[in-house]
Amino acid sequence: MRNVIWFVFTLTALAQTPKPWLLPHFAQRLELEVSNPSAEPVATLAVVPVAQAAQVALRFPGTLAIVVAPGAGSAFVASQADDLDGDGTPDEFVFPVELGPHAAKRFDIYYSTTLREEIPWPKRVHACHVFGYNHATVALESEQIGYRTYGGFFLDIQGRMAGKPGLYNTLVGYFGSGRPSEAGWDVIHLGDTLGLGGLFLRGAGRLFRPPLNMPDYAHKPSSPEVPRYRVISSGPVRAVVEAKLDRWRIGADEVSIEALYSMAAGESYVECRFRILPLRLSAPYETGAGIRHLPDMKLDRAAGRIALSGTQSRQIGPLGLALYYEPAEAEQIAPVVTPEDANEAVVFRGKLEPGRAVAGRYWMAGAWSGSGIPDLLLHLANVGQRARAAVRVGNFRFAATPDPKRLEME
Repeated sequence: MRNVIWFVFTLTALAQTPKPWLLPHFAQRLELEVSNPSAEPVATLAVVPVAQAAQVALRFPGTLAIVVAPGAGSAFVASQADDLDGDGTPDEFVFPVELGPHAAKRFDIYYSTTLREEIPWPKRVHACHVFGYNHATVALESEQIGYRTYGGFFLDIQGRMAGKPGLYNTLVGYFGSGRPSEAGWDVIHLGDTLGLGGLFLRGAGRLFRPPLNMPDYAHKPSSPEVPRYRVISSGPVRAVVEAKLDRWRIGADEVSIEALYSMAAGESYVECRFRILPLRLSAPYETGAGIRHLPDMKLDRAAGRIALSGTQSRQIGPLGLALYYEPAEAEQIAPVVTPEDANEAVVFRGKLEPGRAVAGRYWMAGAWSGSGIPDLLLHLANVGQRARAAVRVGNFRFAATPDPKRLEME
């Protein structure tokens, strides 16, 4: 009995022992747990909803936040806070995690409401308006591959040469798309198709695509109502851009559409979160996304994945396209035809209806043989596993510095 009492007393004492305060100039700390619910190892981003976390940790993430992974060495982890809706308040706080199957790990996020500093994390991801034209072209890229919108709600691909990783999207444009360079190559002709991940509406047997903000260099007029772009973040953890069309007229119907495209450092896929709001609607529409067909095409279909490879140009060589989705949220359909070619596609289960918006999420990726990828479809299958990996964030706890006299500038 005495041993049991001693054991309980020891556990209680340990539970009451405060964790060491590693950053003495920071007044507050949010402690949380990140867990992997799957049977596979994951390497992805932990996304902390700021509104939820701030209910526990007032004013999180403050003006400066540092993530610490407890354990040997208490490593610092790159992070960022993103204001997704542009109202001046962060909406998501993100940092990279790696977890084994069914594993969980606690992290400490020290934050201050007065300290302001730019931490020089390594630059491995980037987003920008490129060229200037009329800001009709926006780009995001990791060191592995680059993408551009080219005026719509779809992506183009800027391939990296084998052994030449880097953030070169703008240079690819300046050097021109007609020849390769160490900066990379514009490797695909999109044409009048869905490109990579192009959004569409379908109703009454017809396909509708958002209008383009035509770049000036094309010497073609843009539609009266065109998408606008905003760079939300250029790293260090992820690049995020917004495409927004306030009014899209489809006959007598009108909708608004917005999409957030994000790319994590070190990855080759892009996540798209979209929302379409009915402004004036007389009938329901299906919402979908697709990827264009390629000559000499090989197709790889699986639950949650459509991938294909082919060769448009002997000079450029084989390339691949993929679209990933959650089977509970979308389903594959027969190819849809646009003026230049057919397109593999999915439609999302929720319909756009009068008085009812539709929102969804999918991922997309390109791959080029010139990047040194021997099996494009196998590569894209592996990319899809990383793209759809997800972790849970929760068990929030708040702590305040035990030694406030050591604070500076608080």
